[in-house]
Order: sequence, then structure tokens, then C-alpha cells
Amino acid sequence: MKHVGIVAEYNPFHNGHAYQLEKVKEQFPEKQILVIMSGNYVQRGEPAIYNKYLRTECALACGADIVFELPCLFSIASAEYFATASVLSLAATGMIDTLCFGAESEDIEAMTQVAQLLIDEPTDYKVLLKENLRKGVSYPKARSIAVSTYLNNEDYEALLKSPNNILGIEYIKTILKYKLDITPFIIKRQGSNYNDNSLTNTFSSASALRNAISDLKGEPDLSKLETYMPESCYKILTDRTDVRPLFWQDFYEYLQYALWNASSSNHQFFEMPADLANRLSSISNYPADIRDFFEQLSSRNYTNTRIRRTLLNLLLNNTKQDMERIKNYGYVRYLRILGFREKSSILLRDMKDSCTVPVINKVAAGNHLPSGHITFFEKEIHINALYEMAYFKKYKEKLPCEYQRSVIIKK
Repeated sequence: MKHVGIVAEYNPFHNGHAYQLEKVKEQFPEKQILVIMSGNYVQRGEPAIYNKYLRTECALACGADIVFELPCLFSIASAEYFATASVLSLAATGMIDTLCFGAESEDIEAMTQVAQLLIDEPTDYKVLLKENLRKGVSYPKARSIAVSTYLNNEDYEALLKSPNNILGIEYIKTILKYKLDITPFIIKRQGSNYNDNSLTNTFSSASALRNAISDLKGEPDLSKLETYMPESCYKILTDRTDVRPLFWQDFYEYLQYALWNASSSNHQFFEMPADLANRLSSISNYPADIRDFFEQLSSRNYTNTRIRRTLLNLLLNNTKQDMERIKNYGYVRYLRILGFREKSSILLRDMKDSCTVPVINKVAAGNHLPSGHITFFEKEIHINALYEMAYFKKYKEKLPCEYQRSVIIKK
């Protein structure tokens, strides 16, 4: 029997995520849920608020059966790369036939039509896209206008305004492009929108939760957030001594050094536009607050998320060459297990025969990867060490390093 795949970040895990897992269980009661989750850095272009092991524990406690880690190069990439690597990783298990995702729209036909258009990119569509870009609007806006104009339907412009709809379209695009035997299935998002920044109901967004956690100024008391997350997740986050959040500000000094060190080679980093590289090279004084720095770099040509992702790629030394190499390989070099439910050990055993890439259940096993894979894996370990360093600098407490971590097994 094949199972269900989900792409997630759980940054942090909240009631909306639990709702999605519950609905998947209702729709597919016989199937298990395999999750590919961003690690310590996420697609909004920022460090994860809680480390990947805490978020894995929350996912397993609330219904996920197996959690794999999405490598950082993809987890902080634009929607196309993020979605492609995520779906191909799940497909590589050989164990899924359904991909569930949350979106504001339930119109799978419209999403599929847009996905096919973006694969084909007919000449008239590309002309429309270029015309909009020449007007100085951001790429996402230019694309949404071009799609709605080409398909002669204004509703498509609204469809492409939602980050979750955009990701859904990219998931479908990957399924179509690579001819995967996977059926997309939408579970409509509940409550607040993706970018809502205030706690308004029990289904508040991850953005609102992150803002509320930021307002706590590092204090461990999360009682004000109990309403907005499942009880089992709240218990995990309040029973542990290593539950402390990290934000971009905690990495700002490292970023300043990286900018100084790479001032003459900014153009080499992944998703770094030439004009932004030049602007970064000309900066000599940095404001005290990283939010002021982001504001200083803001431009009508690039979204704030795009700027943050670009800077995170620079900080973590993710280059254009890195992405080209792994794209040429087929995106997926290995699968790393972060955690699983004890009952899923049989599924993991079956994966030994079905999986098309090596499966890593402990860091030391990465030493047995083929030479080209080892370099990519070692860089992941190095990147995660920076997260641990930032945590220690802020809280004077050490997180276990990657070599000290074990796969989380939920009984």
C-alpha cells in the first residue's frame, strides 16, 4: 500500500497543522503520513524559531508518522526549488501516491491549469511576463498578471497572491513535469491567512505565533500561546529546558561578517540579483537592528522575503554553483530521517527496497555516502552548527550537536 506525503515547516507547530493532519487521517485512514520538513532554516528566509528536533517531536505527537529533513539549500529557496526538491524527496521514498497540502483555494483544476502553463511557457505568456517586468514590478506580481491575462481570467491573479496557493501550484507542477504517479489533494486552510501577524482565533497563523513568541523576549512562559497549539505540542514546548526561540537578529553579527568577507563576490550566491549584490558591496555601516537593514535594502523589484532568502544564502554560503550541481544530479542525493512513530518501523524497512536514494538515520552514516553526496551532507552539518552557535551565544546553553543527536522515535 502507498501512503500520503506532506511538505511542511511547522514553524512553529500550531492548530492549523494539527487540523491538516487530522483531515488526512480522516480521508485516508489506512495510510501513514510521511512529512518532508525544513530543518533549522525556512522558506521565508529566516532561521526556524525552534530547532528541527523540537518541531519533529511536535509533528510526531500530532499525527505525522515519519519526518524527513529537507536540506537547507532547498528549504530557503524560492517556491519552485523548494517545491521541486520536496516533492521529489517524497517520491524518492517509493512509498507515496498522494500529496496533501493546505491552500486558500480548493480549485485543483485551476491550479493544474496554471501549473501546466508555467511548464509550457508559451511565447505569448513570456512576452506578457517580460512586459510586466519592464514596468518595474516584482517577479511574483508580474507573473500573476501575465498568467491571468494569458488565460483571460482575472481570478488567476488573486489565486497567485497567496503563498500557499503558489506552493500548491509548484507541487502540482513538479508532479506534472516529472510524470510522478502522485495525486494532489487540497485541504483548505482554516482561520487566519498566511501573513496575518496577530493572534485572532484558535487557527492563528505561524506568523502571528512567531510575533507573539518574539514579544516574550526569550521568556520561557508560553501560557499565552496555549490556545493556539495542540495540547501535546504545548506540553513538549513547556516541559523542555532547551525551548528557546531564535530570530534573524540573533544571526546579524554573523551576517555582517559574511557580508564583509564576501564583499567582492556577492554575485556568486544563489538567488542573488546583480543590482542587490552591488548595493550590498557598497554598504559600510550597518544599523543596529536587522529589521532596519532589511528596510534599507527594500525595493519594489524584490519582495522582503526574497531579500531575506538572498541574505540567508549568503550567510550560509549557498552558491549558484551549488544549486546547479544538485539540479543536474536530480535534486535528491539522500533522505535523512529526523523521527518516526514506532509503528512505522515496518514502513521504513519496506523503504529499503523502494527508496531510490540512500536513507540516513544517524549522522555517522553520512560518511558512507558516495563522494559527491558527502560534500553536500557535510555542508548541512556545518550549517546546523551555526544554528547551535547562535543559540549558545544568546542563551549560554549548548544544544546537542548533530553527531550527538539520535532519530526521534515516538511510541
